Amino acid sequence: MRKLAILALLLSVAGCAQPTRSRQYESWVDIEGKRHPRPAGMDEQVEKTGGAARRRWREAMHVAPPGVDWRAIELENQRVEMERRNQLGLAPDLTAQRWTEVGSKNQSGRVHTAALGAGSTSAGKVYAGTDLGGVWRANADGSGWEPLSDNRYGGVHQMVVGPGENSGDPELMLVSTDSGSLHVSRNDGQNWETPAGLPTITGVRGLAQLQDASRTLLALVMISNGGGRARLYASTDYGRTFQLRWTAPSAYPAAMWVPRKGASAATHVYLVQNGVLHTSVNGGASFTAGGAIDAASDRAVLAGSEAGAPTLYAAVRNANAWKLYRSNNAGASFALVQTLTDFFETLDASSVDPNRVVYGGVEIFRSFNGGTTFTKFNGWGEYYGNPATKLHADSFGIRIVPLLDSPIDNERWYIGTDGGLYVSEDLGGTVRNLSLTGMGIGQYYSTLTSKSAPQLVLAGSQDQGYQRGSWTPWSQGPSTDFAQLISGDYGHLTSSDGSHNLVYSTYPGFILVSEGQNNPALYYPSFPSGSSQLWLPPVVADPLSATSFFFLGNQLWRYTRTSTSVWTPTVHTTFNFLATGGSYLSAMAFAPSDAQRCYAVTDNGRLFYSTNHGTNWTAASGSGPGSHYFYGNALAVHPSISTEACVGGSGYGLAGVWRTVNGGASWSPLGSGLPQTMVYDIAYAENGSGDLYAATEAGPWWWQRSTNTWNNLQSLGSPMTVWWSVESVNYGQSMRFGSYGRGIWDYAIPAGNGPQWQSYGASLPAPHVLTLFSAQLPRMGQEVSFTVQHPAPGARTGWVFFSSSPGSQPVFGGHVLLGAIQGLQRVALNASGQGSARFTFPNDIALLDQSIYFQALVNDSAQGGGYAFSNGLQAVLGL
Repeated sequence: MRKLAILALLLSVAGCAQPTRSRQYESWVDIEGKRHPRPAGMDEQVEKTGGAARRRWREAMHVAPPGVDWRAIELENQRVEMERRNQLGLAPDLTAQRWTEVGSKNQSGRVHTAALGAGSTSAGKVYAGTDLGGVWRANADGSGWEPLSDNRYGGVHQMVVGPGENSGDPELMLVSTDSGSLHVSRNDGQNWETPAGLPTITGVRGLAQLQDASRTLLALVMISNGGGRARLYASTDYGRTFQLRWTAPSAYPAAMWVPRKGASAATHVYLVQNGVLHTSVNGGASFTAGGAIDAASDRAVLAGSEAGAPTLYAAVRNANAWKLYRSNNAGASFALVQTLTDFFETLDASSVDPNRVVYGGVEIFRSFNGGTTFTKFNGWGEYYGNPATKLHADSFGIRIVPLLDSPIDNERWYIGTDGGLYVSEDLGGTVRNLSLTGMGIGQYYSTLTSKSAPQLVLAGSQDQGYQRGSWTPWSQGPSTDFAQLISGDYGHLTSSDGSHNLVYSTYPGFILVSEGQNNPALYYPSFPSGSSQLWLPPVVADPLSATSFFFLGNQLWRYTRTSTSVWTPTVHTTFNFLATGGSYLSAMAFAPSDAQRCYAVTDNGRLFYSTNHGTNWTAASGSGPGSHYFYGNALAVHPSISTEACVGGSGYGLAGVWRTVNGGASWSPLGSGLPQTMVYDIAYAENGSGDLYAATEAGPWWWQRSTNTWNNLQSLGSPMTVWWSVESVNYGQSMRFGSYGRGIWDYAIPAGNGPQWQSYGASLPAPHVLTLFSAQLPRMGQEVSFTVQHPAPGARTGWVFFSSSPGSQPVFGGHVLLGAIQGLQRVALNASGQGSARFTFPNDIALLDQSIYFQALVNDSAQGGGYAFSNGLQAVLGL
């Protein structure tokens, strides 16, 4: 039993060690003695250039043939899946089926908005609207986060939380995206409905709720074929139907503010239209023009303070420059108070002090003198030394919420950032991070799970840096804390042998090299001089040399390590990949079974193959899908058939995944059933099935080789969001998906119908010595005999352990392939090196087709650690 205790101890998870850094990168900033690259989110960059540039970026990101409306296609994909879930009545907690939420548990992503429940009182829970992770709810102190909209696709940029229709009903949630997706739930997110009475919405400029007898909901929207004129709709039946109340007289993306407390909160609505303030005293049925702000402006954001008459703050854009104006007389007149140079269109004002106003950009600024001067809460780099009380960079949502039950005027300032949600409870003096645990909204581009230590996970995220975690399975919620080894945006994680000994990835400006599984050192080679490439360009580890990797740009470069911290690039081939169009290589992959054979694709879908490790190339006949705008295509090669490969990319108007079975000479669309969508990543299962999995904008999908059809894995309980990456883990028994807004999840591949045995663990760097097998099928209520075979003769003693889950932990020179150990049987090997043990399976129908995992260990002085390990053996129980 002492050995069992040792094994259990070794299965516990170690904390993440701090990395060392040895090479500087020119654009880093020194923060408290450490260096960080500035966060460089792609959407943050286009945000600064204004809405038109952002729209162009989104359109280019989803490459589609002329006349194909990718947005309409994805909206239909979302509608179909939401309707299916509504009919099934899936509960908000979707983790209890084949999906397990890995994390991150402590590294949050972007939050856009917040609200307070229980009628905006101190007893209310806090609600957070996140980028592509939906609505989350927690206690006021940030404990107990729970997702409420895994059954709804899309982010939450605007949100209203109000009382339920009847006493005891859940609180009403009305949510929308900026791009026009608007839904309501009256049952804690179990179902999401599209309200009746609304036309096709192309943008939502604001949501609000009047504090009148009907609890009127207001939606300020832009509509299709509306000539650019804003429209105000109202609902008096808790979001079931909306009716038109007001139409703007001319084209302009109007801005709205509704008082949050006081008598006017039941009647007044304030709008900025064509740079002029308009006021309604009848709930938006009619408006009266007030003070002019800037008649030449083309966009506005509006906030107000009930402590004034009210005091109004309007940020308006003219010639792509934002300026802040203030009115002390309820909008009768305005005065310029500030030019805003770092502004992401989020602005709010205190309800108790008219001179307190706050806005967000890369950093968050507050004024206590009516906007005359502003100071930063903190510099963005200070977050990394104290995430609990220092704001993360990039704020796209600030909401100040009055506490309506407070005996004195009081309020909470909720500040959404790319690192989660913060609250200030002292009128903007200090902040506290509410999202340090349990808010699973990480935005991930790439994951790489170590094949030699499968509990270790590396991940590249959007604005939450290069992360490292040690996976600790848990039945519900995000289970794994991740350490942020360096700030920024990272993608395309790759290593030569699948371990974490040397891992390569890219940041928008340099290559990141991470060396060491337990205490990684970080190095920072530059991109090749004179190269042009994607914003996050792909890198591919060289399977023949762990210290070399390939960089994909307008040419193919190979980097070779020339000293501890230096990698030197050389052009690997003179082949011109761009002779038939395109701007750069967008993906490359080597065959796992033949390192000489590799495949490549350019951003315009042209495909190539090589049979001599990328030195010479041949163009394929025809083309495949185009690439994602800044990340590239997806390429995967069959684990054991070097002449079979698949490519993924833009699937609008044509197939999103194509396959070759003749070594790359020709390609054709793969299977049927995959909707038109953007395919971000693909990976083969490593369980011998030859099946393929895809991470797409329309969810996670599985191509079944035996039927040549695609299957929707969302039907088995995944959150509705964008899925960006996928890899085979857990010895081929699971697929690990990274999402852009709902963290990292594992999908357990069905083992099939029992009874049957499946061996696993053969691909470990330190292969097993013993062979564990059984000649009897695992049937419920019956006893089976195991055989333990050692290749060398000699009597030995040992154990057969069992667990309800697989795992991996290096120990005694081998690998324990079980999760939490639940029991053992002793085994004695005879002189021929063979022994047996017996096990009786439970007689419980609930365990039908469920699995129990076994592994043997015996004393063996010939092994380095003193013990010999067997393969893992999975029993799938049957009748």
